[in-house]
Amino acid sequence: MDGQVKVLGTEPPEFSSAETGWSGFLLERHRMVGVFEEVGWHSSHVIMCLGGSSVVRVSGGAGNACCVIRPGRIFIFPRGCDHTNISVSGGRCRFAVTELDRGRLERRFFEAASTSDESLAPQLDIDDARIVALIGNMLAEATAGCPCGPLYGESLSLSLAAYVAARYSIKNVRSGRAEHGFSGTQARMVIDYVRAHLRRDLSLLELAAAIDLSPRHFSRLFRTTFGTTPHRYLIGERVNEAKALLAVKRLSVVEIAEALGFADQSHLTNVFRRVTGVSPKRYQREC
Repeated sequence: MDGQVKVLGTEPPEFSSAETGWSGFLLERHRMVGVFEEVGWHSSHVIMCLGGSSVVRVSGGAGNACCVIRPGRIFIFPRGCDHTNISVSGGRCRFAVTELDRGRLERRFFEAASTSDESLAPQLDIDDARIVALIGNMLAEATAGCPCGPLYGESLSLSLAAYVAARYSIKNVRSGRAEHGFSGTQARMVIDYVRAHLRRDLSLLELAAAIDLSPRHFSRLFRTTFGTTPHRYLIGERVNEAKALLAVKRLSVVEIAEALGFADQSHLTNVFRRVTGVSPKRYQREC
């Protein structure tokens, strides 16, 4: 928290993204049981139950609740919820803990920091399928060694921060202005930049800098312009290039995977099949 190691419970995390190449918000997996007194939240945290069945009691600055939790239940503790007491009893539960670090927002996503985490309202034992999906994807990517690259991790983290701020802020003020997409020149620059760097693990920060925008603004305009996320667009362009290389039949699937920045042949095969419905080898045979 805020650059300092804070003990959450009596045991170290089962997994921490700080030990990997993960480029999004700090993400940890914990087994927890016991009483945690006077917890001070120096940054906002989103906690999701992964497994187990325990009684959780919360009291103090974040509010009061007593519940039997199950997998998929969400807790949001905003920055500044000081003097919060948490008790987990009746058996160990596994939790995914994500830190929406305001400093990281400012350093990495600039404009996103304008949404203050201090405006978030605490949420205790709620259902939210979108948060479950986002944290599930974040945890799967980080524990797998980040095969999809930094752009995917950054996009997931930014999506989580934006969704939590929009859904659970005390004040949710919208300007009412219609959001326009990229200009023709900006769209062409983005397309050319992606195609020129297909083999690299592009980051959201790098793509936004290519047309001099903040990452959060870039993400909004990108979706409006192309109807998808930057990560999905990049994957689509890699698959299209893979199709062209497979049709020429001069390179093996292994060589194409390496040329286009996939982790390995298996990664290319899985992504290619998901997008096209067939394997690269079958596509090559049928060309």
